[in-house]
Amino acid sequence: IIARLTVSCPEIFEATAKDGSHFRCTESWVKKFLAQNLNWSFRRATRAAQKTPSNADQLSLDQFYRLTLTIRDCAIFHASFYVNIDQTNIVYQPANTATYEEIGSKQVTVIGQEEKRAFTVVVGISASGDA
Repeated sequence: IIARLTVSCPEIFEATAKDGSHFRCTESWVKKFLAQNLNWSFRRATRAAQKTPSNADQLSLDQFYRLTLTIRDCAIFHASFYVNIDQTNIVYQPANTATYEEIGSKQVTVIGQEEKRAFTVVVGISASGDA
């Protein structure tokens, strides 16, 4: 917007208001301008939320049984054999999650929302403290 104003009407930046201040293209001014002139507002993308499985308690119990059977059957008694690992997604270029859309619209489509740049980190530590 600043570039467009600089080309179209550069005098706006040189004019002095009654209180001695100069025009500034603030975030609030941009939002007001877009709402009044284009009928746009800043909106978040619409999508379904993740849901917890209906049988989450049973899945947890099944995992517990598998672990106890493995510990018993494989005679895992030393603390260095009890290892907890976890993985996490590290995003270094997040996908777009918001854009400007017409006020009152029900669905907000964001181009490139499914595209992201990331890598997975896997860390683990044993009960004996070895990483």
